[in-house]
Amino acid sequence: MDTQEQYRALFAYHFDTTERMLEAAGRLGAEEYRAEPGYGRGSLHDLLFHLLRTDAGWRGALEMGQQPPALPAEEYADMLALQEGFGRERAAWEALLGALTSEEIMGEVSLTTRRGDVAVVARWWVLQHLVLHGMQHHAEMAQLLTAAGQSPGDIDLIFYRMK
Repeated sequence: MDTQEQYRALFAYHFDTTERMLEAAGRLGAEEYRAEPGYGRGSLHDLLFHLLRTDAGWRGALEMGQQPPALPAEEYADMLALQEGFGRERAAWEALLGALTSEEIMGEVSLTTRRGDVAVVARWWVLQHLVLHGMQHHAEMAQLLTAAGQSPGDIDLIFYRMK
């Protein structure tokens, strides 16, 4: 498996796992979905929005070389808006990863932040960051969902690859 195929597989896992979180969260009442656990990034809704905002921000940075404006929270105020946002984001990531060669993934890219700071990083580093960032928040969401009686089930990569 070459580098491009590897990242396409990892991002497919990332978005499939996110869809599992959305499905499980969709079985909750509004109060449980918006409940603040008192730690971390907040409610399930807050975690999902954070994940979407991060995925979109880094993709935009890789595509344009500069960090785009952050997604506005008010445009993702409910579950349906998040589901639609993740659908668009998944398609955009599939297009980006399909267009990058393995050599480009291993190569460096210059990224400019909203503050104007410039960093030169390897694309694979950004891609790996997003996979691991997603893993962290998927685990947090899985804990919250399980505590609310809606476990998303096993979310390990190996189980995803074996289905």
